[in-house]
Amino acid sequence: MRISTSQIFSQSLTYMNSSLNDVAELNMMNSSQKKINSPSDDPAGMGKVMELRAYDQSLSGYIDNCSTSGDYLSLADESLVQVSENISAAMELTEQASTETYTEEQLKMMALEMESYLDSILAIANTQMGSDSIFAGDDLGNNAFEKGLGVTLTNDSLQNSDFTSMTGEIDSTVKVQFLEDGTVGTDELDYRYSTDGGETWTTATLAAGDTELDLGTAQVELVNGTAVTTADDEGNGTEFYLREAVYYTGSDEAMTVGISESTTIDMTTVGSDIFGGVDSSTSQPYEDPNLFETLSDAIVYMEIGDYDAVAACLDDLTAAHENVETGAANIGARENKVTYTQQSLSQVQEITTTSISREEDADAAQILVELEQANYVYEAVLNSSADIMNMSLLDYV
Repeated sequence: MRISTSQIFSQSLTYMNSSLNDVAELNMMNSSQKKINSPSDDPAGMGKVMELRAYDQSLSGYIDNCSTSGDYLSLADESLVQVSENISAAMELTEQASTETYTEEQLKMMALEMESYLDSILAIANTQMGSDSIFAGDDLGNNAFEKGLGVTLTNDSLQNSDFTSMTGEIDSTVKVQFLEDGTVGTDELDYRYSTDGGETWTTATLAAGDTELDLGTAQVELVNGTAVTTADDEGNGTEFYLREAVYYTGSDEAMTVGISESTTIDMTTVGSDIFGGVDSSTSQPYEDPNLFETLSDAIVYMEIGDYDAVAACLDDLTAAHENVETGAANIGARENKVTYTQQSLSQVQEITTTSISREEDADAAQILVELEQANYVYEAVLNSSADIMNMSLLDYV
């Protein structure tokens, strides 16, 4: 059979390209240390690697969520430890103030100390992780609590539901008394208020058809149809104290994040469940135990020297303390759940990473051997092709 020069050239070129391609592929594997660098290297293997990488990315997202939520919950846990310490100090002060061994002037000094505990707890309740309020539910961008106005009721002549709004500002507690019997919104009613504990009074009149009491720098609106009676110096009749209150301005729902494919966790906490206060949407206090309202009432009772009412606040503080401890336990349980989940996910991610490595990573020693072989073959092809291409009929003469 006759072999033409063109056939020799074509075959030589084919062998050279084939061996050069082997060298190039092995060089790429050696450089990247991976045996799959493109889908054409191993379509099935590449598909498996892509699937594993997608799963690895989802695991990374869940692990990041665990880390973030763990930080939020850890900060909340630490914050409630400080709150518990403040409540314990407030309870001790309240117990002292209820023993009737202190003068009214001393009780007023205790009221100032109680205000410092309230302010301290308020600051803790507004704790932020970066710019996020951890006790504001899912309303992260705002403070969980803000100061406003509230009322302390010394008898059962009025209920919190009889008040619709309180606006303005006060520098000290305002004592308010009605001076005649009647119905708010129907009768013309005289009332008076004092900003110095009853030493001096300002008298005013609520016009018939009107429901808003003007207390100088503050205004209080009562529900139309509220019945009132004449107050006296013995604490009978309709009277109340206007004082500072703490309003919950956060959300009623916690910020929930996914920490695994089937598990979510509350990353933040609804502050009103732990601290109470006043609902900013209704202007009504949250149900007992209500820490902020109890502290505010205790301050008023200390200011007016009502030992029995201060003693009652001690029981309420005890209940509020237990509620805070329950909230702390709930946060601790969530924190532990996040920790265990993160550990499990990290182990699964390690296994996934190993699977990806086993599928796509190359054996460095084997590659070097195969590369050496491929280079040898390529050089042999080049030398053989050169020798063949230089041959002519003269070589056979």
